[in-house]
Amino acid sequence: MAEVSPDLVAAKERAERELLKLPGVTGVDVGYKEVNGEPTGTIAIRVLVEKKRAKKDVPASQQIPAEIDGHPTDVIERKFELHPARMAVAELAPQADTGTYTPLKGGISLGPCRSVGGYVYVGTLGAIVRDNVTNKPMMLSNFHVMCIDDGFHAGDTQAQPGLVDGGSCPGDAVGTLARQSLGGSVDCAVAEVTASRGTACEIVDIGSIAGTNTVSLGDAVRKRGRTTGLTYGIVDSVNLSVNIDYGDGLGTKTLTNQIGVKPDPAHNPKFGDHGDSGSVVVNNAREVVGLHFAGDPTGYGVANPIAAVLAALNVSMCTSVVKLKEIKLEKIEKHEKHEKPEVKEHKLEAKELKLEVKELKREKIESKDAKVEKLETKEIAKLEHPEKGIGGIKEKDGKQLKEGGFEGPGGPGPGDPIERRLRALEGALGELTHFITQAQRPDLSYGALASEPDLAAQSTRLAEDAERAKDAKDAKDVEKLAER
Repeated sequence: MAEVSPDLVAAKERAERELLKLPGVTGVDVGYKEVNGEPTGTIAIRVLVEKKRAKKDVPASQQIPAEIDGHPTDVIERKFELHPARMAVAELAPQADTGTYTPLKGGISLGPCRSVGGYVYVGTLGAIVRDNVTNKPMMLSNFHVMCIDDGFHAGDTQAQPGLVDGGSCPGDAVGTLARQSLGGSVDCAVAEVTASRGTACEIVDIGSIAGTNTVSLGDAVRKRGRTTGLTYGIVDSVNLSVNIDYGDGLGTKTLTNQIGVKPDPAHNPKFGDHGDSGSVVVNNAREVVGLHFAGDPTGYGVANPIAAVLAALNVSMCTSVVKLKEIKLEKIEKHEKHEKPEVKEHKLEAKELKLEVKELKREKIESKDAKVEKLETKEIAKLEHPEKGIGGIKEKDGKQLKEGGFEGPGGPGPGDPIERRLRALEGALGELTHFITQAQRPDLSYGALASEPDLAAQSTRLAEDAERAKDAKDAKDVEKLAER
């Protein structure tokens, strides 16, 4: 990855306008000077020509100087042409990768449904991008793939696979032309996705797209095209300006600041070929760096810088790896900065709530204990002082006890005080036992009554008193019988 001097780039840009006007010149770039077709370590201003001729055969006015503003120059033979594939309608036959892809992704066959002059065209769907306004997915390729010529219209239908590869319209229609740009630094277009196949932020044989980046001389790159498939290359040129013939209606266009890619002979003889137009070029980190659109017969490739493409179309690259990473980082940051304190606060609130509930329960128990204490104390007092009566308490049969005697048939009369007292004791004891059973008694080992006398022991004594009263009554009954 060689650093290019800004002074050299500036010198090239000042000179290229005149250089591109010379007969046979196809481009001007910055790259390694070559000797016998092999690159050296010297970075030079290079003039690219259709046919390299001996110096003696070139008029002096057309000769390239050895230096430009003190920077070395070189002359390299290279003729550029667009890389779509076309076929006569009458000769349609599938070629290369003709697959139908679900979901839609980069590196696959794509072409317009319309024909031009009896021919149909096909190129490559480079990648899925997103509209910067609506965030909807769109298909990225070249102007000359989706539009073909100056006869295009917004809404032109695109098919996957393209008609050259066996696709049909409307059966394989997947989108409609939305925006396009040709000139300056770009040859690009996008189509809105209309098919229900779905989209994926990835490229066949390469994988998920991680983002975008720029390139330097010597960078290793890859691309996946409809014709040559997955190929490898080395960035051979930066700041490349090329003259490309776009045919009738459009003529020759000069595109500037392009990327030149030599095929990596260790992997493949060509970096790109006809039908590969529209492929995105990626680096080893799966970051998109360019949009392939042209090349020469040797397999050399030319690509638009991806930043210029995205800006011209007002779209962003659809990525997956980066988004997942951002989501994970966002979750981590949120967890560290926000969620932990919130959880802590919730825990404190829950703890306080539990304490509050516990206190309320304790209050309730203590209140209940107090009521029980009051009731039992009242009953004990009545049992201990029967002469005061137990008015207001009902027996099980519904008869009401009144002070000084009983009301209702069968009750003892006012002249029998001992029996009246015994009956009062029995009624009070029955009512007390019925009102609060042993199982219903609360645990009085804590709370407001913790320091009071043992009520259970008092209850036991009451039961014993009642039993003695019953024995006394039985004895009294026996005496009465004996007297009779």
